[in-house]
Amino acid sequence: MHDLVVRNGLIVDGSGKKPFIGDIAIDNENISLVSSSITERGKEEIDAEGKLVTPGWVDIHTHYDGQVCWDPYLTPSSWHGVTTAVMGNCGVGFAPVRPGEENFLIQLMEGVEDIPGSALHEGIEWGWETFPEFLDAIDKKEFVMDLGFMIGHGPLRSYVMGHDRCQNQVDASDIEIDKMSELVTEAINAGALGFSTSRTILHRDIYGKYVPGTEASSEEMRALAFGVDKAGEGTLEITSDWLDEEIEMSWMKEYVKKSNCGLTFLQTNGDAVKTILFSEEHYLKGKNIRPQFPGRNVGLMFGFESSLNPFMQYPAYREIAHLPHEQKYEIMKDPDFKNRLLSQKPDLKSEIDKRLAEPDNTKTREEIEKDAELLSSLTTNYKTQFILGTPPNYEPKQEDSIAAISSNKGISELEVMFDEMMKNNGTNLIYAAFTPYDDYKLNFVERAYGLKSSVAGGSDGGAHCGLICDASMPTTNLSHWARDREAGKKVPLEKLVRKQTKDTAETFGLFDRGEIKSGMLADINVIDFKKLNVSHPKMIHDLPLGGKRLVQDATGYVATIKRGQIVSKNGKATGSLPGNLIRGKQTCEVKSEISRVSLFDRTVRLVLIKLAQMYWKFNKKTVKSTIVSSSS
Repeated sequence: MHDLVVRNGLIVDGSGKKPFIGDIAIDNENISLVSSSITERGKEEIDAEGKLVTPGWVDIHTHYDGQVCWDPYLTPSSWHGVTTAVMGNCGVGFAPVRPGEENFLIQLMEGVEDIPGSALHEGIEWGWETFPEFLDAIDKKEFVMDLGFMIGHGPLRSYVMGHDRCQNQVDASDIEIDKMSELVTEAINAGALGFSTSRTILHRDIYGKYVPGTEASSEEMRALAFGVDKAGEGTLEITSDWLDEEIEMSWMKEYVKKSNCGLTFLQTNGDAVKTILFSEEHYLKGKNIRPQFPGRNVGLMFGFESSLNPFMQYPAYREIAHLPHEQKYEIMKDPDFKNRLLSQKPDLKSEIDKRLAEPDNTKTREEIEKDAELLSSLTTNYKTQFILGTPPNYEPKQEDSIAAISSNKGISELEVMFDEMMKNNGTNLIYAAFTPYDDYKLNFVERAYGLKSSVAGGSDGGAHCGLICDASMPTTNLSHWARDREAGKKVPLEKLVRKQTKDTAETFGLFDRGEIKSGMLADINVIDFKKLNVSHPKMIHDLPLGGKRLVQDATGYVATIKRGQIVSKNGKATGSLPGNLIRGKQTCEVKSEISRVSLFDRTVRLVLIKLAQMYWKFNKKTVKSTIVSSSS
C-alpha cells in the first residue's frame, strides 16, 4: 500500500510537455510511480478529477531571511503553493556578522526590502557569527517548505571591511578581496546555494546610502564570482543597473565562459535586450544562465496604510499621518478635511528642511531634493496608476487608469485616488506600475517567457511589507497568463508551470524537485484551476511588535504536498512541517544535472539569436527597466 495516491488529475508535470490524465503514488517523501492508472491503494488518497496537478512552486527570489526566525509557515508564500523558497537575494542577509554589528545588517534589510526594523530587532534570535553557523542555527528549526540561502554581498563586505568602510566608493584592498572570496567558497561548502549582490542605485539603506557592493570594482566582482566557481557548485545572483555595460560584462563574460556554476539576474536599468540575448546565447550553449522575469508589473500599492501614498507631501495629511489608521480615517471622512487637502499643494521645502536637520543625515540639500522629486514622480504618474479591483487585474486597460477616470468624471486625479483609497474603511489600494507599461499590455513579459533561458522570479516574498505585494505571483502567473488574459495571447499552461518549477529548481542546482517524475521529491500542488485567484491586498499587523505587511490570500489550492506530507488542504494549514534546510546542490537517482538543450535549440535557435544580437547592436532602440530608470 502506498503512503499517498493522487488520482485522476490533469498532470502538468513541470517538463514543459503537454498535460495528461493520470495517477501519482507517493512513498516516504518521494514520488514512487506516475501512471495512467495505479491499482494499488494508498493509506490516504486525493481525488483530483477535474483538477490540475503540478509540482510545488520553487520561488527563487524571496526575502524571508528574518521571518524564518518566527514564522515556520513563511506566509504568504505557503498560501500560494510554494514548496521551496530561496532567500539571501539582492546582496542582503544576516550572516556573516561580527558581534555587536547586527544593527547594521538590520538597517540594510529595512532600507532595501522595506521590512520593519523593529520586527527584525524583536524577531531575530542572533546566535551566529559565520555563515556556516547561521545555517546550523536555521537547520534546527521546522518549516512548512524547504529553504535555501545565499551569502549576500552586504553582510560579507561589512564583515571583512567593517561597516564604516563597506559602503560608497571605497575599494576593497587585495587582501580584503581575497578574504571575501574565501568566505564565499566557505559558505557554499557549508551549504549556501550561492552568492548574491546588488548593483542598483534603487537599493539603499535607511539613511539613503547605497548598499555595500553597489559600487564595488570589477576586480572584486570577478574574485567573488570565482569564489563560487572554486566551490564547484552554486549560483551567482545579481540585481544590477549596469549588466549591459563593461563594468559588469567584463567579469560576467569571463565567469560564464570559464565556470560551470550558475548565474541568474534581474536587470533594473540599461539595455535589457542586449543582456537577455547574451544570456539566451550562452544558455543554448549549455550554460546555466537564467534571467528572472516577474509575471506582472512590479506594482506599488498606494494606500493610507502603505509606506507611500500621493498625499504624504501635503500639509493637511502630515498633520494626521502619525495617528493610528482608525483615527485618520475618521478625520478624513469629514468633507471639510477632504476639501482642504485637495486644495493644497505639496510642501517639499519643509520636508527637505526637516531631513537636513536630522542628526543621522549624510545627504546634501541637492540629494534630498532629488529624493523628493523621485517621490513626486512615483505618485503623480497617473497614466499608469489604476484602481486594482477584486480580484485584482494586473494587466489593466487604459480606461482603468487614474488619468482616464479623472477625465471621464471631470474631477482631479487626486480626488479619484482619495475617493478610492477611502473605500472599505480607508483600506483600498491604488496599483501603480513601477516597471514600464507600454501600450497597456504586458507584451514584454510574453516575449520574455518565450525565451528558453528565462525563469519566473522577482516575487520578493517576505519583503516590501508596506508597499509591494507580489508574493502571490506564482498564483497569478497561472490564473492570468493561462486563463484570464484579454490583452494578448495566452501562454500554454505547461510552459508557465515549467518556468516556476523545473527551470527555477535547475537555476540553483536543485535537481531533486520541480518535476512530477518517479524518484523525485513529492512536492505537489492540486489546483482547482477555475477557482484559482488572489484577493485584494490587505494590510495586517502580525509581525513581531505588531509590524505591518501587505498580504494576499489565494483560492483554488485544493492541496499542497511537501515531501509526501499534505501541508495544506483547501487553503488551510494542516500543521505538518516537513520542510528542510537545503544544503547545496541536490540530486536524486533520476536527475543530477541541468537538462540538455535540444539539437534544434543549440543549432537553429542559436543562429537566430546571433542574428538578433547583430540586429539589436545596430538598431539603437531605447528600453526602460523601471519608470524612473534612464533609457538606453
